[in-house]
Amino acid sequence: MLWLVLGILGRILPHPANITPMTSLALFGGTQLPRWKAFFITLSTLIISDAIIGKMMGYPLTGTWALFTYTGFAAIVWAGTSLRKNPSFFRTGIFTVSASSGFWIWTNLGVWIADGLYPRNVEGLMACYMAALPFLRNALVGDLLWSAVLFTSFAMIRKSAPKLGLEIQGA
Repeated sequence: MLWLVLGILGRILPHPANITPMTSLALFGGTQLPRWKAFFITLSTLIISDAIIGKMMGYPLTGTWALFTYTGFAAIVWAGTSLRKNPSFFRTGIFTVSASSGFWIWTNLGVWIADGLYPRNVEGLMACYMAALPFLRNALVGDLLWSAVLFTSFAMIRKSAPKLGLEIQGA
């Protein structure tokens, strides 16, 4: 439940563009939860927060963009299931940067295809990616920070749990 609340609040409370916990939560979920549960929580968080954002901002609840956004986060959850087999500080950093970059490439391809803001040619695609570079920078910063907080906190909690007589579930 905390996971869902953190994801929703991270998207609806004021924040710099693309600095939210969603990518890190999706990656972390893939490493710690059964696959179905990680997908379910991630997609539920997106649907609920999109409904709230849509209501607050007057945006449509869904559109072609949702296909790219939701499948992008599903791919991040799936990547997290690969990370669970051999986690390390270095691999987590690589997976986080790859998730941020891959999500940016995928969702901006969706903007180019669906929104009609750019011509449907190579120049239009490159213009779309160029316009989105500030969002990539912010996403990389935010995702690395959020991943550091989530993965490090969980490792510390897991290490301290036996001393406190607690048992931590997870992969």
